[in-house]
Formats: sequence, C-alpha cells, structure tokens
Amino acid sequence: MKRAISTLIILVFIFNLVDSSLALSDYQRGVLDGLKRGWNMAQRYDQATAGDIAPYNQAVPEYNAWIQAIFGMNESLMLQPFAASAKPKPYTIGKTFTPVHSIDASWNQSRSLLPEPDAYGMINGYPAETYYSIGPALIDF
Repeated sequence: MKRAISTLIILVFIFNLVDSSLALSDYQRGVLDGLKRGWNMAQRYDQATAGDIAPYNQAVPEYNAWIQAIFGMNESLMLQPFAASAKPKPYTIGKTFTPVHSIDASWNQSRSLLPEPDAYGMINGYPAETYYSIGPALIDF
C-alpha cells in the first residue's frame, strides 16, 4: 500500500512537470503564429503566381493588419496585392541568333575574345571551366 501511494505521488509530480513544460511562453506562441501565417501567405503567393490571385488578394489585408498590430505602420513589411489584370506569363525559351551585318547582310562572324579550349578541354593547361571562371587571375601567377 505504501508503495502504491509513493508511486502515485511520483506520477502526479511527473505529470505536473510535463504539463508545465508543454505550456508555451508568449514569445514562443508569437513565433509559432508568425510561422503559421507566413507559411499560409507563402502558399497563397504560390497559387497567385500560378494564376489564382483571389485567395492571396483576400488574405493580404488581414495579414497587413496583423503586421501593423505588431510592428506598427512599417511599409517594408506590408504585402501588396496582385493586380487583377496581372496574369503570369508562361515560361518560354527563345533561341538568340547573332545579328546580321548591316554592310554585307552576312551572319555575324565575330568571335569571342576568350581563348577556345583545345581537344582535351584545356586552355593554357587549365580546364576550360576553371579558366573561364578565374582565368585572368591565373595569368598573374
């Protein structure tokens, strides 16, 4: 009997410790709230850039009011709604052609001023990638 009472007292003590450790401070609650709201706005922003701007535009005033309540009227923290006519442009890849010479109407035959790699991919004994990224610095060594 004495052992059961001592076990019960120990369990009550442990549960009191666990219960108090689960409580969050005001700072922790604020951080969690900020992360939750930020994540929510990030998801809505992704939807808006994909073409559905209505949920984002509806959430912007509420988010800005929340920011203003915490930080005051700080314009750098405020979000701007998407314009209704702004549609995302589809991503396109275009091939760029060299211009035609105005004198003889031939394709541009000018070459790069950078040296070309040899058959082994080397320029002055260095791999082409290395030479193109830090080549001028290697010349002075």
